[in-house]
Amino acid sequence: MGGTFDPVHNGHLRTAVEILDRFHYSSLKLVPCFQPVHKGRPSVTPEQRLEITRLAISSDVRLGVDTREIQREGPSYSIDTLRYIRAEIGASEPLIMVLGMDSFLSLPTWHDWQALIQYAHLLVVSRPGWEPDLISELSAFCENYRAGSPHELQCAPSGRVWFETLTPLGISSSMIRALARKNEAIAYLLPEPVQHYIEQHQLY
Repeated sequence: MGGTFDPVHNGHLRTAVEILDRFHYSSLKLVPCFQPVHKGRPSVTPEQRLEITRLAISSDVRLGVDTREIQREGPSYSIDTLRYIRAEIGASEPLIMVLGMDSFLSLPTWHDWQALIQYAHLLVVSRPGWEPDLISELSAFCENYRAGSPHELQCAPSGRVWFETLTPLGISSSMIRALARKNEAIAYLLPEPVQHYIEQHQLY
């Protein structure tokens, strides 16, 4: 589950644990990017975002942090990350990439996006009652690869898309940054260790 995580917050974490519980996956790793391709440069360093992500998941042994995009530096392309992970885990192990519907709708702007499905399944998290209009490229992509059930994502190494409806928490990283800039409380929007780190280092 990739992201800028600027900062990571309870909305990210709630999505992660709901997916783990709902599908009985053994683990889920958050992958902080070094340099987002479709967003401006984050206001804190990659190392600080990595540290707050580590702090955020420390209380749940099922969650981990993958540091490869931070270590690789440069623009963070998901296709490169999936290729590296696939090379590490082998050809037969199921690999699932979690992304939000907003990210899924922007897929045609991603580098080598149609190749993602060769390396992993895509689990797209959608909001209740939201049925977005898919552009023709994405519509054809879904027709070709849409899974009949989430179980299919555990029966093959890659090649399927599954849409799962979750009720998101109304929290965003931009909201937290705005509150911090105004010296307003960010408590209960993110894990307490992350809050303390942000306040101690005067981030945002």
